[in-house]
Amino acid sequence: MVRSAPRGTTRDRSAGPPRIEWPKHSRAVDRSVRFSHVRLELDAVHEGYRAERLSLLAPLTTLLHEREVESTEDLLQLTGQLLRALTGAGFRRVDHWEARPGGWLPLPEATHAQLAEPVSHLVRALSDEAWAPVGKAHSFAARLSGPDRLRVDLVVRRVHRERLHAVSLELWGTVPRRAVEDLVVRVHDVLPLVRAEVVAVETVRPRRS
Repeated sequence: MVRSAPRGTTRDRSAGPPRIEWPKHSRAVDRSVRFSHVRLELDAVHEGYRAERLSLLAPLTTLLHEREVESTEDLLQLTGQLLRALTGAGFRRVDHWEARPGGWLPLPEATHAQLAEPVSHLVRALSDEAWAPVGKAHSFAARLSGPDRLRVDLVVRRVHRERLHAVSLELWGTVPRRAVEDLVVRVHDVLPLVRAEVVAVETVRPRRS
């Protein structure tokens, strides 16, 4: 559930990330287990993703106002913060992204991973008329590729006061438990979380000799 911070108060960003809630009776308690698939549901502090004036996301805020898509500003700010966190975890290549409703959106032009990150691509792409459907979107979905052949599917929802998870993340590949924990910490650093729940896991099956 997304919670609103009281008006006139300062959010406490010093609070640590929430403890990850793993599925009951799963092997996740064994830190040596590796997963082939992990699905995470994250609840964010409702007012916690607004970019500060000098944030790297400031150009995104300016662009949204220029294009008069204030109705989806919260969604895209939230998406931008999440993309920053995923970039920090090594997920820098955009394989797919789409607005819902709206459909598939143009992929970023090929470039060296160190020269442009997904947030930069997002800011650049929004200046294209092809991204007009984002203005009516209720959610934003993407697939990013990362290190060690890992992939992450993400869905960001414009939840407002609805009792829904703000973010869903699905990790695919060979995923150690520490990678899941690190990702939650990175997301919490830019997007204060009140809850992190693993709702599905599949363990890597040992190879038969």
